[in-house]
Amino acid sequence: MRGHADANRGLAAGLADMNREEGLDDLSRSSWLRDTPPNFRNAILSLCCWERIEAGAPVQTGGEDQGELIGLARGTVELRTVLGPADTPVMHFAYPVTWFGFGPIVSRRPRPLAASARTPIWVARLPQAAVRALLAKQPGWWRHLIPPSLVYGDVAVTIAADLLIRDSERRCSAVLLRLSGRRFASPEGEGATEVAITQDDLAGAANLSRSSVRTMLGRLAARGLIEQGYGGVTVRAPEALRAFVDQG
Repeated sequence: MRGHADANRGLAAGLADMNREEGLDDLSRSSWLRDTPPNFRNAILSLCCWERIEAGAPVQTGGEDQGELIGLARGTVELRTVLGPADTPVMHFAYPVTWFGFGPIVSRRPRPLAASARTPIWVARLPQAAVRALLAKQPGWWRHLIPPSLVYGDVAVTIAADLLIRDSERRCSAVLLRLSGRRFASPEGEGATEVAITQDDLAGAANLSRSSVRTMLGRLAARGLIEQGYGGVTVRAPEALRAFVDQG
């Protein structure tokens, strides 16, 4: 769910048209499907429908017992927990290539997350009934759903660890890195990354006041670590910003 955020993603990610063949090809090369047998991978992709969703529109509503697998091929999705109060802020962003929606399929428990399109997005959808019908024919394929479903736990632990950072500026920086997809080093290399986030979003996600976040971002910008723009923030030096966050 953390996904990979590259330097060319930009705030307008998802605006360009993306056909089904191109999108499914990208999804087939994701970290999940790439490591599964070709017959399983092809069966999953053959059942997917293809859809563009406009910015601000819901992708999934938390709390449902039924749902679908969703593969994000382009754009940014914002995630909120439905396990807390109704005013719980945005907690995480998902970037291509990310799959989610495994919870109700694997555990039969309601979805813990609500998702909406932060930018225009392109997604592949596979109804839960179709997944279960496929697995009923091939029971051995159940094991392929376990690794991606465990990512939820990894993300939750990272969120908790970041929020336990006592120094508010390091905590703010950690949350900014995570929301930009750069909380951890990328094996593909790194460059400047633009994230569609407002100061209000960042303040809510880091449990800080907006005025504090504004001051902190100003200091980080003065050090050349970030750059503020209209409707977003560019993380200019992810490695240096991580070093600041993880100093101990």
